[in-house]
Amino acid sequence: MASRFADTTEEEKTCLMEIRKSKSTNNATRHWIDTLREYVSQKQQGPLEDLSNEQLGNVLESFYICVRSKWSEKYKSTTLKAMRATLNRYFKDNRRIDITQDPEFIRANKLFLRMLKENKQEGRG
Repeated sequence: MASRFADTTEEEKTCLMEIRKSKSTNNATRHWIDTLREYVSQKQQGPLEDLSNEQLGNVLESFYICVRSKWSEKYKSTTLKAMRATLNRYFKDNRRIDITQDPEFIRANKLFLRMLKENKQEGRG
């Protein structure tokens, strides 16, 4: 009698997880992670992957405040929210951490929310 359940491999699971992400999602993830890596490199913090959660929290605190477009303009709130969601998805998938909820990131999240409030006051939504 045939088995009701097929065997699966880790490779198949990984492949299915990658398929669920659209091309634009992958592009956004690559863009924002590259931007964060560039920031970490400029601040001489070492490789992004080697940062502890506490160090990453400290980096994100200043990154949220300092990040600018290629034209040195502050981002709108919608862009900042998308950036943080993208970074969060990346860190959940790759390091099993949630930069929006985990305790090491409380201060970074407070600063992020303050940036959104400042943007609203300045007319950037």
